[in-house]
Amino acid sequence: MPGELRTTGRRGRTQERGRRARRRVLEAALEIIAERPVGEIQVQQIAQRAGMSPARVLYYYRSRDHILAETFLWSEHELAERRSRELAEVADPAVRLERYIRIYLPEGRHDVSWKLWLEAWLRSTSTSEMSRTADAIDGGWTRDLVAIIEDGVAGGAFAAVRHEEFLPAFNALLDGLAVHVLIGRLGRDQAVRAALAEAAEKLTATG
Repeated sequence: MPGELRTTGRRGRTQERGRRARRRVLEAALEIIAERPVGEIQVQQIAQRAGMSPARVLYYYRSRDHILAETFLWSEHELAERRSRELAEVADPAVRLERYIRIYLPEGRHDVSWKLWLEAWLRSTSTSEMSRTADAIDGGWTRDLVAIIEDGVAGGAFAAVRHEEFLPAFNALLDGLAVHVLIGRLGRDQAVRAALAEAAEKLTATG
């Protein structure tokens, strides 16, 4: 029994060290993504920032693309938690929609999540880890937007719309505005106003 306890204790410490190491890699990747184009990032750079050897990084993550996909998933998971928390604070569907738009759009030109989204889109014709990760993440955003619209329609704040018509067009608008924020053609507040104007035109309840 004592021997089993020691083995279990060692295994637990090893697993914890592994978790900490994996997190260091993702934190290092996030820092570098904020500083430079995603296409230029190499495992060596991530390893150096994490204070690890490239071989050790590749022990935890099988490739550069695996690191990017996991970094993307991690950053979006944190954003999803923030989105859930902030949307739950607001009862008015119109205010919730504005908050959703603000969370959706990039914070600025170096927004890490959006740089990873662009990388995923560039690979959308392939079956890369990044593109598969993007598909999984996108569903959460869509579900939250649908819930806001349905609450607004049920309460009379929004006009009824066909989801299959409204959602693709509105998402395309948000994505286009996001790109313009990233390349510096629009400020974030300008982009928010443009999205709200489009939503008001399509969702204004009549009668």
